[in-house]
Amino acid sequence: MSARNKPELLAPAGSMESLKAAVNNGCDAVYLGGKLFSARQYAGNFSLEELEEACDYCHLRGVKVYVTVNTLYKDEELKEFIAFIGKLYKMGVDALILQDSGAAKMVRETYPDFPLHASTQMTANSLEDVRYWESLGFSKIVLSRELSLDEIEEITSQSQSEIETFVHGALCVCYSGQCIMSSVLGGRSGNRGRCAQTCRLPYTLYKGQDKLQEGYLLSPKDIQTVSILPQLIEAGIASLKIEGRMKNPEYVAGVTGIYRKYIDKYFDDPEHYEVSLEDMKTLTQLFNRGGFSEGYYTSAGGQDMMSVERPKTWGLKIGFVDSYIPKYNRVTIRTREPLVPGDGIEIWTSNGPHVGTNISKASKAGEVISLTLEGDIQKNDVVYRTYGKSLNDTLRKTWEKDTRKKSIWGLLKAKKGQPLALQLWDMSGNNVYVTGEVVEGAENQPTSIEKLKQQVEKMGATSFVLESLDLEVDDDIYVGISALNQLRRSGVEALEEAILKKSKRAASGESEAKDEEKKPYLLHKKLHALVADFMQLESVVRTKDLKVIYYEASAEMERNLDSAIELCRRFGVSLYAALPKVSRQWRKDNDNAMVERLKEKDIDGFLVRSAGQFGMVKDSGKKITVDYTLNVINAEGVAFWKQQGADEVCLSVEANLKEINTMGDKSCEMVVYGYLPLMKTQQCPIGNYVGGKEGHFYCSERNNTELYFLRDRKGLKFPLMTDCESCVCTILNSKPLFTLKFYDEILESVTGSVRLDFTKEGPGRAARITKAYAEMTQDPKKISTETRNLLEEMKEKGNTKGHFFRGVE
Repeated sequence: MSARNKPELLAPAGSMESLKAAVNNGCDAVYLGGKLFSARQYAGNFSLEELEEACDYCHLRGVKVYVTVNTLYKDEELKEFIAFIGKLYKMGVDALILQDSGAAKMVRETYPDFPLHASTQMTANSLEDVRYWESLGFSKIVLSRELSLDEIEEITSQSQSEIETFVHGALCVCYSGQCIMSSVLGGRSGNRGRCAQTCRLPYTLYKGQDKLQEGYLLSPKDIQTVSILPQLIEAGIASLKIEGRMKNPEYVAGVTGIYRKYIDKYFDDPEHYEVSLEDMKTLTQLFNRGGFSEGYYTSAGGQDMMSVERPKTWGLKIGFVDSYIPKYNRVTIRTREPLVPGDGIEIWTSNGPHVGTNISKASKAGEVISLTLEGDIQKNDVVYRTYGKSLNDTLRKTWEKDTRKKSIWGLLKAKKGQPLALQLWDMSGNNVYVTGEVVEGAENQPTSIEKLKQQVEKMGATSFVLESLDLEVDDDIYVGISALNQLRRSGVEALEEAILKKSKRAASGESEAKDEEKKPYLLHKKLHALVADFMQLESVVRTKDLKVIYYEASAEMERNLDSAIELCRRFGVSLYAALPKVSRQWRKDNDNAMVERLKEKDIDGFLVRSAGQFGMVKDSGKKITVDYTLNVINAEGVAFWKQQGADEVCLSVEANLKEINTMGDKSCEMVVYGYLPLMKTQQCPIGNYVGGKEGHFYCSERNNTELYFLRDRKGLKFPLMTDCESCVCTILNSKPLFTLKFYDEILESVTGSVRLDFTKEGPGRAARITKAYAEMTQDPKKISTETRNLLEEMKEKGNTKGHFFRGVE
């Protein structure tokens, strides 16, 4: 047997049916969301009454309930949010899964004993990230999906909190919590639980004018890890999480049951762990996108992890077209799987939409079947079963009648002249004692011991199974069947009440979100700029009234740092090191050593992109700006980071001006120019589809962002910025955020500073833009000819207002 503890199996529940499917197929815990405040707003989700029913159902069966409140909350929502949390607290929810640092602050202040789990949306990629959230009371951390087994094992061995990872289901192509593609392109924020899944749409990769690859280039296959469960368990993962709150109950039942089977199998006989072909077929039939991958556990990425041909479920391959007669629309199929009436099949045709039909006649594997079907069908076209009726019917039976029972034990006392008594208890310390009618002596036929046991052991549709019943019974007694039944019902009800009472909590001192304060507008803004390289820095540093330059930390930055410091000193500009956008555990030696070197340099501060980075520099004695990558979108979030020691907080780029004015103050910064990064991904389209050593992109042109881009179905071009050193590709928006045309409204906001983000701009263009913003920051009514020319140029080329006026759902 493994020396490791058996990990928790955590299953999704998007509905009460799915919850029962998960519980009756062996999960240890479920995660689910309410109608509000959930990261899967398009799942069924639960009303308050249903949430309490779900909690009671699970707790009576020894299953934990975690509620997902892992979205970002606007200030206007916080009052309702904390009231909702109060209801969850009382009904006995075992833990909350959170993303929003401000919301977490409120929960911790109001309900300090409510267990908190850090959502994968918090982008925990390193031991430093885990330790930071751990230090703030998070008992479980859900790691980013991009981490390898080696990274995870290193983290679990050195952290106190439990580590949770996703083991089956959909895989986001972007680092969770770092995707704004859906919100920028359609106003539906993934950070707010309303992702439009723009990554599942078709794209074409270009190099200049050359088309290199087209298809669903950003659509990963789902992951399955049942094949490598032993490695996950030995890596010390405490909770194995199945994705799928938007999937049907059959999917939840099937996947949960298979993972339960193999977790138990490994602990029973680790030497002979093997996954059956039939179980892999079941997983494939339930949902797959062109097969599975093992995710980043065993791979750094690559085309094998992507579902380029189709982003939806494929089904199970069941045969090939043998022949097709167009005149009669008659197709014959060579099968390799059995089919039953009600199965749905689809033929993958070369041209046009795939065609499908339902099966009306049973057949065995290997048979040739004949069907009437119209379409552009050719010999050897592949046939998939997209709906497996027999499998779904079998899975449905697993939850339509509850099979998950909690083991209990009992003692029945039946003494003449004394009340009939029943004691029931479980292994969790719950113990009840109930009494019934007075036991009488038998006048004729006494009640047998077998009859007493038979009636008391009938647990029926309850959530219990009586493992054993001890008896203390006199001879020659009579106990009526109705009296025994009533005693049993009273005992069961009392035990249920005891279990649920222990799981629920008394009301705590509830607080409400603070009323919105009127804040003074700060008409004079400090101007900051983020630069990607030394040439950009050199071009903008001379701009009058520029106060801060954030310089992207890299090998290039370190080579030029002394020169950059000297230039900034000469022109009176503060210089901050902008730490890596993604800090990974495998990069810790390089990144941590770089941070230590930067602490010793004469720079003024740091721009931090993760909680772990903040922890590393908070005692450096230098200024700290928290970047918008930490997703601050409410006043509580601002207060949280200021309490932690941040000097400045860059507000979320998904906030509109009204929201900025509600949460912001003079210590806040907002981005007012730049090609916003829509997503950061380890799946580099260039590396995946252009080629190179071991699937990675190696060429002298890799940093030429004008060279490679993705084009969507509407013709928009999204530049690609590659960082091969860190294995991160950033997909930029097709148009820059540009705010000079409404800059008077920006200047009337409450933030103390504005920021320009430079990525793909050449040094000359960066200088022009910085100069224009500097002029307008001083006096938006005095527009120079050069600035007017820039405004016209930007109007002609196209730009975006971002979310300043529309905001996000």
